[in-house]
Amino acid sequence: MENQAIATAPPDPLAERRPARLLIVDDKPANLLALQALLEQPGHEVVQAASGQEAIASALVDDFALILLDVMMPEMDGFETAQRIRETERNRRTPIIFVTAYRELEEQLLRGYVAGAVDFLYKPIDPDILRFKVSVFVDLYQQRELIRKYSSQMEMANIDLERRVAERTTELRASNHELRLFAYAACHDLREPLRTIATFAQLLDDRYKKQFDGDAGDLVSSIANSARRLDSLLTDLLAYSEQINRPERPGGFCDSEAVLATVLMLLEVSIKDTRATITHDPLPRVAAEFNEVLQLLQNLIDNALKYKGTAPPLIHISARQEDEKWVFFIKDNGLGIESCYHDEVFGIFKRLHGREYGGNGIGLAICKKIVERRHGRIWVESQPGQGSTFCFTLPPAD
Repeated sequence: MENQAIATAPPDPLAERRPARLLIVDDKPANLLALQALLEQPGHEVVQAASGQEAIASALVDDFALILLDVMMPEMDGFETAQRIRETERNRRTPIIFVTAYRELEEQLLRGYVAGAVDFLYKPIDPDILRFKVSVFVDLYQQRELIRKYSSQMEMANIDLERRVAERTTELRASNHELRLFAYAACHDLREPLRTIATFAQLLDDRYKKQFDGDAGDLVSSIANSARRLDSLLTDLLAYSEQINRPERPGGFCDSEAVLATVLMLLEVSIKDTRATITHDPLPRVAAEFNEVLQLLQNLIDNALKYKGTAPPLIHISARQEDEKWVFFIKDNGLGIESCYHDEVFGIFKRLHGREYGGNGIGLAICKKIVERRHGRIWVESQPGQGSTFCFTLPPAD
């Protein structure tokens, strides 16, 4: 009888996949028990920490798919705990969801995102929302783990690896689509009550202003203004999320001069109000979509109008070709920016000036995403009191 070779299949990473560890951090034992009951299921391993120090100790020895971190804790609050966890090599990129009983103000939200948050959950926690968000991050974690294990077996199972990665990529795209739909739904549900609050606050001010005592009128106005500001923030966040992981669409071309004409029409009121003078050199055709260049020029020119000095704004737009790229320049005579902030201004929620200037600090972050998607770069040349020149590159149309 002839010897027959027996094919041995490579180890299946799916069979070896370990449970995803979830770290829950809260100083109240009852809260920890409630979270564990909601999250315990096959494929999850829930680890508890009753303080920031315990959480940091766990992060030093274990990898986690997700950390659910209470904000208000004694001795070390959630924000400081998150920053310390980010310093550990194991969990430097682990997603963190802050859990809080308070609807945070913009400054507190910013502090949380700077500390490493990817999201916030508000008490009392909706179990369905909690499980949905956790499942998304666990799925992403398991995808990363799967890819890592496949890489180690690439030489012996390359064909199988490509098939499985393709399958998982399809699943991930479906998950991202569901997450985007969820973001739209959540934004819509949040904006409706915000508009109701603003409307009723305005009605109170209109109908009963003469009956208000002390600073009651100012308080009502503050409620309406805060609701409108949060509504604006949600709108900008959705606009920014649309730029994340958005694929480049090849074949898009546009005339920059036609785009600029549209921008000047859209900003006509602001230009008149600020008594601005806007000039430009001949502008080229570029390999980008009309709406992409529209967002770029509108955000940058609007910023130049907004952050003006004491004199009326003088804005000049020009472009020149360098190394097979078109370099655009938007020069103004405004407030200027200190050199230490030249990189930071392109971060999300980054605002260098006070409340007297509108906006949520998202416009330049959107510009950066658009330019980078077209394999370009964006930067600023500026000094305080000497105006600013924002520069970005785009590929030529030809």
